[in-house]
Amino acid sequence: MVPHGSLLYILMRRPERFPRAAVMTYAVFDIGASVYWLAPTAPPWYAASLAEREGHSAKDVRRMMVEYGEHFWRDGWGPLYSVFGGNPLAAMPSLHFATSLMAALLLAEAGPLTGALGATYAAVLGFALVYLGEHYVVDLLAGAVLTGAVRRLGPHAEPALARFARAMAALEAVAHQES
Repeated sequence: MVPHGSLLYILMRRPERFPRAAVMTYAVFDIGASVYWLAPTAPPWYAASLAEREGHSAKDVRRMMVEYGEHFWRDGWGPLYSVFGGNPLAAMPSLHFATSLMAALLLAEAGPLTGALGATYAAVLGFALVYLGEHYVVDLLAGAVLTGAVRRLGPHAEPALARFARAMAALEAVAHQES
């Protein structure tokens, strides 16, 4: 919700910044999701449970989100978890952290107060993701590197992306003429 809400805030308060902000945010997500497909990795809670099932000694890693979620949400936890349940093969990089970090950076461009709020959220989220057993610290670091790379390399990719968009528009125009 925070990355999307941040984009909504930018759209409403700084509409001239919105196209770039949206592209940067979704580039982080799309590139990170591609990494999941190319090199799936297991989050701590899943790796520990898999090691135990295979008879190996494993660190005592519990999935705190489930324990606390059941306690906090009570009867609503089952339906909620079935919708938002964990993905056992999508840990590296942490897209929760990467997209929230990108939101914080974009909010900082929109103003110091919103930037501070975004940075605080990203820091608390990062701590929670590790504490709750959802990610390793290295997953967060990889998310931060991905975010930094998109911010740094994004402007260099803009001309190629613009050419691609024009080519797709031309192809779409041809397709509409034939139908």
